[in-house]
Amino acid sequence: MAKEVIRSEKTLYRGQILTLSQATVLLQDGTTATREIVRTTGAAAILALNGDKALFVRQWRTPLNRETLELVAGKIEPKETPLDAAKRELNEEAGLEAGTWRPLTSFFQSAGFSDAKTTLFLATGLTPALRKRAMDPGEFVQVQWLTLAQAQAAQQDGRLCDAKSTLGLALWELEQKAGHAHG
Repeated sequence: MAKEVIRSEKTLYRGQILTLSQATVLLQDGTTATREIVRTTGAAAILALNGDKALFVRQWRTPLNRETLELVAGKIEPKETPLDAAKRELNEEAGLEAGTWRPLTSFFQSAGFSDAKTTLFLATGLTPALRKRAMDPGEFVQVQWLTLAQAQAAQQDGRLCDAKSTLGLALWELEQKAGHAHG
């Protein structure tokens, strides 16, 4: 498989969470094409388990024009590792710390037009944070603890509908079947 070679790239828009670029690429047949690329710093997500329940947050998602039920997650700040971001987000959104962290997977959210990468962690040994961090301005979430069956029902009825949470749900089920999940 021949790769596309970026010949030039210009920034069309730079925002708080993404940059939109337009690239001209050289194709394997010698012709050129234009690619629109969304660039981000990536995100970290957490499958936080306490006994037989996992932590989810309910929040309004303007692009979808509805409320969703999702795993705790957030963007990775400059100079922050995915694990640092995961720890910060768990504290900000739920006021929790985890004694054990384990990476489950990393995935690209939409490889056809974006480099947005999410790293999903399993967090166990949860305790209240010693110092609760404030949530980001404009961020309003409600914490909800669900069993695997309840989370699967939320996926079936469409409340749990984003990629990180859907993948986290599948990995949670695999963890349970393998006997690795603990709280």
